[in-house]
Amino acid sequence: MNGELLYRPNEWALGLALLALMAAASEVGFRLGRRPAKQTSERGTKSQLLTVEASILGVLGLLLAFTMSMAVTRFEVRKELVLEEANAIGTAYLRSQLLPPAEAKELADLLRAYTDVRVPRKESPVYEQITAMRQQSAPLQDAFWKRAVAYGQKDPNPVRAGLLLQSLNEVIDLDAARWIALHNHVPETVIYVIAMVALLAGMVVGFSFGVGGHRQLFLTCVLALSITLVLGVIIDLDRPREGLIRVSQQPLLDLQQRLYSH
Repeated sequence: MNGELLYRPNEWALGLALLALMAAASEVGFRLGRRPAKQTSERGTKSQLLTVEASILGVLGLLLAFTMSMAVTRFEVRKELVLEEANAIGTAYLRSQLLPPAEAKELADLLRAYTDVRVPRKESPVYEQITAMRQQSAPLQDAFWKRAVAYGQKDPNPVRAGLLLQSLNEVIDLDAARWIALHNHVPETVIYVIAMVALLAGMVVGFSFGVGGHRQLFLTCVLALSITLVLGVIIDLDRPREGLIRVSQQPLLDLQQRLYSH
């Protein structure tokens, strides 16, 4: 997909790459700090350096916090849409029982088949599986909509037909809503900006250690690992097709069990 380069590579590879870049930036900063060590030994200069260091780390913290909030919001939307779709299919199934026995059975069978398609074959479907799932859903949507419309045209009770058509329309709309939510992630530009600020922060911290004349390997590793972990969680939350944190499909699984128990 265009504009989704961050969401293709393995997240472990992305994390290791950022860790390596943070280590390199810190080393570059350390070597730059060693050169003017004599000129920057005055208390005033060191105080200015600490101010800059605290400021850039503060900016990085704010960026990470706001971006985490954006990613969590999108994750919650995807989770809510799964529940809404399960409820919509369940409501349509119940309202289909208002039809005469022959039409009710036909529509109920179509809704069962539709639910089977909407439930992923694996716990963590990849993008190709979700695309295939949506392609299989389209003809079933056409089939149950046409049957409901045909029944509505001959039904003398417009309220009954209207309720059924409203439920089926919501089922179709939620399919589109889930597809859009699948592609709605934090803009990649935001992630790139955070990564650049993180590298600059690593360089400034390394520069500060260089001015002090001593490498602080442990502190450098803690800083790099902390930033990488937080950024990794943000990307993982925003990768609904892959990654460690997945949107639960349990509402659809429960619905599938319920439909076949009737």
